Parts: sequence; structure tokens; C-alpha cells
Amino acid sequence: MNERIESLDWLRGLMAISIMAYHLTGLLFFTPDSSSLLGRLGIYAVSIFFIISGLSMALVYSRFITNTATSISFFIRRIFRIWPLLWVCIFLITIPNMVPNKPVNVLQIIANMTTLFGFIKPDYYMNA
Repeated sequence: MNERIESLDWLRGLMAISIMAYHLTGLLFFTPDSSSLLGRLGIYAVSIFFIISGLSMALVYSRFITNTATSISFFIRRIFRIWPLLWVCIFLITIPNMVPNKPVNVLQIIANMTTLFGFIKPDYYMNA
């Protein structure tokens, strides 16, 4: 039985496009006002995207994650699917900051590489 709900994928895709349009408009032209349609999509689309992503993953993986061992395996695979790209981004941000002899905060780098910055110090976030 295919548990994928295609309409959720379409809605998630529309939310991703909304988020991209919001950021692209803010980068190239102006930051959309939160009372405008694009501004509201930029704000609420992120929440909707994460909710739909979580629901989609729950539907797809519900028959595979059945015990503690499969749960741990799932989380390890997810972490190592996300972290390598994050590490590349951190590296690309850290190297240019080292060139002009700016001090490098090792705790900040470690907090970002482990994604623990949100728990330790939320303003440690490096990849804007």
C-alpha cells in the first residue's frame, strides 16, 4: 500500500516556492510587509512546510520505525543526511572570516556543527 498523499506533496511544494519567493523578493527588492500576501506566505509557509513535512515522514516511515533500534537507525540516517551539507556551509563561512585575522569562536563552530546552538545560545547561528 502506497501511503504517500500526493496532494500533501503539492502543498509542500507550493509552500517551498512561497518561501523562496519571499526570500528572493527580500534579497533583490524589498522585504515584503507582513500584512501583504507575500509577507504572510513568507511567515506562515515555513510552519506549514514543516508540519506537512513531518506528517509526510510519519506516513511514509510509520511501518519502518517499529522499535527502538529502527528509531535510532532512522535518526542517525537523518542526522548524517543533514549535517554534511551544514558542515560545508560552516566551513565556507569560517574560512573567509579567518583571513582578515578575525578571532574564530570555536564553541560557536562546534555548536553549529552539532546543531546545538539553539539550546546553547540561539544567536550563535552562523548560516544566515
